Amino acid sequence: MYSVDTGAFFSEEEARLQRRVTKNKRFKAALEKRREDPERIAGSARRAGERIKKATALLKQTLDKGSGVRALRPEQLTPRHVVSLFESTLTRTLQLEIDALTTDLLIVQTYYYAVLRDLVFHGFDYLGEHYVCFTASAGQIRTKKTMFIKEALLKRHRAALMCGLTVEDINAQGGVNVNKYLAYLALCNSATDRWADFDIDRAIVVDDFETAVEATVDAIDEGTYKVTRERRRISINHTDGCGMILPGCAATSRMVRMPWIKGLLVPFAFDRFLQNHPQADSKVKDIYGRTYDLIADRIEIVFTRSQFKMWPFYPSWDAYKQAFKRYGCQAAIGNEEEEAGRDAHFNYQMLQTLDGLGEEELRQMCAATNTRIRQIGSSRETMLRVLGADRHRARKNYYQQALTIYPELLADTYSREVLKQVKRGLVKRAWGGKIRIDGKHTFICPDLYAFCERLLLGIEAPRGLLADGEVSCSLYPDKPKLDCLRSPHLYREHAVRRNVVDQEKKRWFITRGLYTSCHDSISLLLMFDADGDKSLVCAEETLIRAAERQMQDIVPLHYPMGKAQPSRLEPKTIYEGLIAAYSGGNIGKISNDITKIWNSAAPDLDVIKWLCMENNFTIDYAKTLYKPVRPPRIDERVKACTRARPPHFFVYAKDKREQEVEPAGDRIVDRLRRTIVNARLNFSAANLGTFDYRLLKYKPSAPARVDPRVVDRYAELDRHKRFMTMEPLEQDSSGDHLYVYKEIRRQLLEVQPDLDIVTDMLVDHLYKHQNSSFKTTLWSSFGDVLVRNLQRNVKQKLTEGYMACIVCGKRTPHTSNNKRHCTACAAEARRRYKAEKARQYRAEQAKKRMGDA
Repeated sequence: MYSVDTGAFFSEEEARLQRRVTKNKRFKAALEKRREDPERIAGSARRAGERIKKATALLKQTLDKGSGVRALRPEQLTPRHVVSLFESTLTRTLQLEIDALTTDLLIVQTYYYAVLRDLVFHGFDYLGEHYVCFTASAGQIRTKKTMFIKEALLKRHRAALMCGLTVEDINAQGGVNVNKYLAYLALCNSATDRWADFDIDRAIVVDDFETAVEATVDAIDEGTYKVTRERRRISINHTDGCGMILPGCAATSRMVRMPWIKGLLVPFAFDRFLQNHPQADSKVKDIYGRTYDLIADRIEIVFTRSQFKMWPFYPSWDAYKQAFKRYGCQAAIGNEEEEAGRDAHFNYQMLQTLDGLGEEELRQMCAATNTRIRQIGSSRETMLRVLGADRHRARKNYYQQALTIYPELLADTYSREVLKQVKRGLVKRAWGGKIRIDGKHTFICPDLYAFCERLLLGIEAPRGLLADGEVSCSLYPDKPKLDCLRSPHLYREHAVRRNVVDQEKKRWFITRGLYTSCHDSISLLLMFDADGDKSLVCAEETLIRAAERQMQDIVPLHYPMGKAQPSRLEPKTIYEGLIAAYSGGNIGKISNDITKIWNSAAPDLDVIKWLCMENNFTIDYAKTLYKPVRPPRIDERVKACTRARPPHFFVYAKDKREQEVEPAGDRIVDRLRRTIVNARLNFSAANLGTFDYRLLKYKPSAPARVDPRVVDRYAELDRHKRFMTMEPLEQDSSGDHLYVYKEIRRQLLEVQPDLDIVTDMLVDHLYKHQNSSFKTTLWSSFGDVLVRNLQRNVKQKLTEGYMACIVCGKRTPHTSNNKRHCTACAAEARRRYKAEKARQYRAEQAKKRMGDA
């Protein structure tokens, strides 16, 4: 799909004025880089600035007049403006092809509010179709993006996307908070898979599990900013965003998306709970007051009120179910609990709050990262792991799939080039605070046993299976303590808890999630919901000891948050809601100011507490339109603590320039620069096997006839691909699904329409004739073909009875779990073993003779 900015809707006059502004800005920037004749340059720059101001004022004046229904200029829809479209309920409902470019949907990024106003109030036209404002997710709002849709398409599918609700229905019942509505509607655009066997008749919605937890907190007065340490009974919704599903329907936790419903479903055997508690009542009331029998009605899924976002607008759960079935609505699965895999990474926010960490402790925490850096190039297993070709990565790109099938690819020059880039990235990120630790990310789950005690036994203050200060996480069954963390980590938020994994916990808590106690204030400390939030659960003993020291006298922060007010849904309120979010919801500066304070000589904890409060009010501003106003004396103190430039490690963590940051200091994260090694990459692994590039071809034994037209066109497209995309590559992304590579493939197939001939030709060209170290474009454009060829051509498959010798990499039959060598290397290993034993025997005999003498 296309993503454009508001400039794509300019009239000819507006576009002319914008070009004048841009031209003069570039001219002024070029002048400022010149060093000769400073006086003349200063005069020219000043005149350019005046022209910029004049043209900008004229542009603003023209835009403010309004333009009614604007038109999208076709020349703005270039390959550079194409972004990925992932499968979702929206794409399935609209029947969009994932690998095909669509104009049914369009994303608009706002630079000019006046243009957005016109688009929201009047929509826009493009090639005879009229488009209207559809939605904006929370993530899109943060980047000032809004999604538009063809009006005719929305009319056809609105009932399926909104489960029968209409804007008129919502307004008739008093309206809703606009930005909440947009976020809820955007649930259909989340990347999901269809939940094929979902049966809505086997689901109900009940009240949340909420209790009053007694906790010591630092209460902050939003008016005076006074911080008071006090003991309070605080109401906590333990199932905020969480429901239950029978283990027979789902063995692991999963995030669910349905019209107006979102959250986490955690497997819990509430049917067995009923069997084990004869006094329990299987009859429960839903949020509308209707009684269901969990057993007789064969209920499999128990949603909670907090998951059903628009429940007040339906008269009953039956009404929602009937609309769900009538309009063909979909249930979808988002993230699911992952297999216990690779260790996670710490980040600078978590590390900077451990400012009492000693040098030896820091070295111990960096040991795993340093080992990984040193072993790149010398260990086949490390190579595969850092390239993401190990069993822990569920979704591999084409090159990672190929490495899994044919690890001999590691011997190719391209793999070496990728490993060099990976190593540079590892070192840079580690210097910026991203270090490997003994920890894993996992879903946060409430004590659902306690929930059933409330729901099925009627116990108002249930005991549950976990006491205050306890968690249960089966990822670390033998670790008595865990440091439970969550991002963003702004205050000191190391929740060190006792980990209890006994038979009773294993019986009921069957997932790998982090189960928390209903008697604990941990959700106040980590600021989490249970709707799919994850915790970084750490078992690193050095970290836990340091965290316990730093958390002495630290308690959760507590302050009342504003409530989101409803309003009518109409273009005016939608536009005002978006503008409020754009102008008042920037939390980046607050987060960076907190980082400045943590990395100062003497961090002022009170100022950090105030900024954490302001950060959360800012996050909610789009919904509440309220933020506290700092008293003058508080403002002076905050500014005094945040005048400095960002800390030096932002050079590595945020790509800042040296002149934009403070000099390197002795605070904890800056010390990583001298603790993390930058060892020279030494490709010494001898067990990679023999790489045969011909296995990548459709016809391995036949040399491909190289067509200069294809090769030259490939080289040209490869050189210019960076001008063809606006999507940045994420750290772990291959780029396989970027439109630019689909476009390169399409253009090459215009030259030679046979896919296999083109692929074989490029393989011969890049692997045989050029032996190129740069093959990303080949793998991202034709990776599916290369993987298919490997699957067919590699006969001795590692998944079908063969293994790679740990010494030479040669494939050999895997006849037993103890076998690690091929025949030749096993014989050599036995010869060396016998020689070493003989040497030891001779040494012992010589020592004995000397003793006798």
